Amino acid sequence: MGFIRQTLKQLATQTVPRRMLLERGPSSRRRALIAGRYGRGAAEIALTFDDGPHPERTPRLLDLLAEHGVRATFFVLGTMARSRPDLVRRMVADGHEIGNHTYTHVSLEHASPQLLRAEVGTTRAFLEDLTGRACPLFRPPWGKVSARALFQLWSDGHTVVLWNADPRDYAMKSPEAAVAWGARYRPRSGDIILLHDTSSVTGALVHELVKHANGRSIEFSWISQHIA
Repeated sequence: MGFIRQTLKQLATQTVPRRMLLERGPSSRRRALIAGRYGRGAAEIALTFDDGPHPERTPRLLDLLAEHGVRATFFVLGTMARSRPDLVRRMVADGHEIGNHTYTHVSLEHASPQLLRAEVGTTRAFLEDLTGRACPLFRPPWGKVSARALFQLWSDGHTVVLWNADPRDYAMKSPEAAVAWGARYRPRSGDIILLHDTSSVTGALVHELVKHANGRSIEFSWISQHIA
């Protein structure tokens, strides 16, 4: 079943328009050709953070991103956003993009239409009211979503965002492990990196990435920039 699910996922991400389903963005070369430019250019990658905002770790992460002028996309939980609306507002004020990660981190793999509306619709309405901005980006918890849920999400105007690079920061035991992953990482333009601003080691991993960004010709971008 896992092989079949993975095969169907690959087929969907290759055939469905990026404005509907995104696993990775276009290469910088393709973006340059579309824009009438030539040459490889820098690798454009997207840092994405799930499960926050965390009351202590998210502010430290925002400080780090601001220090290096890095823009990211935060897929927030409705429950966490309600408890710390100030941090969601700061994300927007700092130039980051906000996405929807359900209200309570429920799996949508077998969700009823009613549960999906409650988890996704409620969160989207709250975030749009809080930020004054449209919030069409949605990331399903664990990346699990049924075909029925996908069609409902698309009919409601959502872009479903997955990822193609996962350091598993939530399972790392030490900042040293996070730094080691960042040092090994070889960026490819269009990469979408899955991170969690609730993890104690994510700051160290992000610091390693931004520290070497110039030497590796990396540019950090929003998810919405990878959709265009």
